[in-house]
Amino acid sequence: MIDNFKTDLIVCTAAMTSEEVLKRMGYHRATSANLERLQNVLDSDEFGLNDGGFDFKYSSEGFLRALCTATGIEMALAEQRISRVKKRLTEEKAAFHPYLWIETDFKRKSQPLFALAACEHQRYLHFAEGFWRLTLDKQLGRTQCMVREHAYETGADLGIWGEIEQYWFYYKKDAAYLLARNGEVIGKREGPVPSQVTGSKALGVILSAAREAEQ
Repeated sequence: MIDNFKTDLIVCTAAMTSEEVLKRMGYHRATSANLERLQNVLDSDEFGLNDGGFDFKYSSEGFLRALCTATGIEMALAEQRISRVKKRLTEEKAAFHPYLWIETDFKRKSQPLFALAACEHQRYLHFAEGFWRLTLDKQLGRTQCMVREHAYETGADLGIWGEIEQYWFYYKKDAAYLLARNGEVIGKREGPVPSQVTGSKALGVILSAAREAEQ
């Protein structure tokens, strides 16, 4: 057998019909829901352990264990992989995920609150999964490339927010490097994302909630 858990699981599952696999797992019949769940588990690098799946028969872990049993996968190997995936997911959840916040020359005039709140996400740029695991120097190098690309693609204009002045790279909570539009590091700041809104307490509350959702 190929020494690769995911490949083994896919190959062993493919040796039977999906309906037969589900029957061996204890389902009375195949439904669109459990067929979709089976395919999602096979497609996922986390084997569905990250989606909190539950169908009144199996939790995410229970479903994977039942699938391994039904397809003849060695349970010791399955438990080892489940443990590794759970550890990685726990680390991902606990880690601070770096991001970019875009500072502009925005000064509120007559823009509606709902429009600003709806567009708040435009001021944040996020990185690929696993970016936080890179060393800070590698993070900064990739961030500089992202800044240059973003400034070029947008023409340094962020629509309702106005002209881009600089980028704040939050590499940890309340600590950021400031980058010019050409990617050059021009400073370092401590503290949360600054409020660029003046004259509206209500808008400040709305955008604060939006920032928390983004982070």
